[in-house]
Amino acid sequence: MKKYFCFLVLIIFISCSTVPKNVSVVETKKEEEILKEQIDKEKESLEKKEQVKISDMSYKVKKGDTLTKIAKEYYGSVKFWKKIADDNNLKEPYLLKENAKLIIKKSVDLKVKKEFTYPMYKNKAFGVGEKLVFAVKYFNITAGFGILEVKDIVEINGRKAYHLEATARTSPFFETFYRVRDIITSYMDIKGLFSWKYSKHLEEGSYRHDSYMEFFHKEGYAQKSDGKRCDIPAFVQDVLSEFYYFRAMYKGEDEFYINVASDECKVYQILVKKLRYEKVTVDAGEFDCVVIQPFLKYEGIFRQKGDVWIWLTNDENLMPVLVKSQIVIGTIDAVLQSATVVR
Repeated sequence: MKKYFCFLVLIIFISCSTVPKNVSVVETKKEEEILKEQIDKEKESLEKKEQVKISDMSYKVKKGDTLTKIAKEYYGSVKFWKKIADDNNLKEPYLLKENAKLIIKKSVDLKVKKEFTYPMYKNKAFGVGEKLVFAVKYFNITAGFGILEVKDIVEINGRKAYHLEATARTSPFFETFYRVRDIITSYMDIKGLFSWKYSKHLEEGSYRHDSYMEFFHKEGYAQKSDGKRCDIPAFVQDVLSEFYYFRAMYKGEDEFYINVASDECKVYQILVKKLRYEKVTVDAGEFDCVVIQPFLKYEGIFRQKGDVWIWLTNDENLMPVLVKSQIVIGTIDAVLQSATVVR
């Protein structure tokens, strides 16, 4: 049972360049292209807005204005009324004349409540239409198959999100002994690259398990299907979106960290280490790769038991082509059979 679920989890990291045999290319969907083009404009607008907030500015007094009212609006608290008076050399009885000009000065000492904003990242690694098909092999015998797919774009909480799906199933011969049908689904914000929702459906022999989790980043919690709430840091990843986040954000660093929330109501930190560059040949073709290894931070240390190694194309796509997971006897290998990638 754990072997196949392990595939779904371990297929969550890697990087390579290509002399492909079975790799096809599709164009980016127009809707996705437009969304990505909006990111630069929105970031520029946000930066300008922030600059206005922290710079000295001139304020024209309106009818009905008081120093406390202005302090509340610009510093977030009425207690800073005296600062405005002192900065403008106002004396008692601190009367404000309509149309008079005041200087509202910036101050690094003020603890002004910041507006909640979503992160914005331009993803060039993957897109809607990407589909990666793997054979799961044990001692070079194909025991099952796995698929990683970016299926489509959906709307969640008024924002656009990728519909991601990872599936694992046994090969027809092995289904006679042990049938596996596992599906992990994630909905990942297109502009912010964080998880909104995550679900898991497991069918492994006679075992059945379903779980679901939804993330409320502004409020700082996640809610499970049983109603239980868990504290989370904003913009956390789930066990599937973490892999796509890594592919979009990785720039060749020796070490890379990711915060991940599990359906056990725990938040873990994943450390991904770059090991080396290597050319590898798999069923889908020959690829120049970067080899990485993820570690799970557990109780203050990074646990290395149960090693996993991932080979990713050494290019912008960081497409996984090979995953090796060490078990008690030998390794389980996820080998890329075919791929559809997005230009």
